[in-house]
Amino acid sequence: MNIQIKNLNKDYIQEKGPTLKVLKDINLNISSGEKVALIGPSGAGKSTLIHIVGLMDSPTSGKVFINDIDCSLMDDNDLCDMRRKNIGFIFQFHYLLPDFTVLENILIPVWKDKVNKEKRALEILDQVGLTSKVNCLPNELSGGQQQRTALARALINNPKIIFADEPTGNLDRTIGVEIENLLFDFSKNSQATLVLVTHNQELACRTDRVINIIDGRMV
Repeated sequence: MNIQIKNLNKDYIQEKGPTLKVLKDINLNISSGEKVALIGPSGAGKSTLIHIVGLMDSPTSGKVFINDIDCSLMDDNDLCDMRRKNIGFIFQFHYLLPDFTVLENILIPVWKDKVNKEKRALEILDQVGLTSKVNCLPNELSGGQQQRTALARALINNPKIIFADEPTGNLDRTIGVEIENLLFDFSKNSQATLVLVTHNQELACRTDRVINIIDGRMV
């Protein structure tokens, strides 16, 4: 799926002090199947940008188009439906539910249809090397295994777009590369668009295009 970002701005109004302008006139086209890295210093607006483009937040002004659909015209139900069917998110922190097993955590995005999706979940668990951990709780997993579980959760619905926000930032380099390889392999095999935020230049260089965000602007 392709993404178009037009004149995107994001402001935060502070109780004391001036309005905080986080994103400033962002214009960006991302082709279907393209792999793009967003780099830049902390606080530059990278995570805010993918949260808006991933339909988890709203811009102050400007528009996001996904497959030429103007997402500003969608109501909350439509936005939820678009995310559920087409978008996968993986974050720096795994955000697994502590009282749910690995399998249950992976099924959370499709919980209403979990019976029919269980076979798919088990297939993904095999792909990420967690078949033996299917009934474990998150606190019984290593950091790398927790992040693999989070990756499997993001892929449960075969998303057309994957957003990854520092997906290996909390992992050592060896385990981080394993997660990166899984992410890139899925994107390649499914022709999914991949947009990732990273401070890792080596990871950024694996993508088709690197975009630098500084002080809320593309440079």
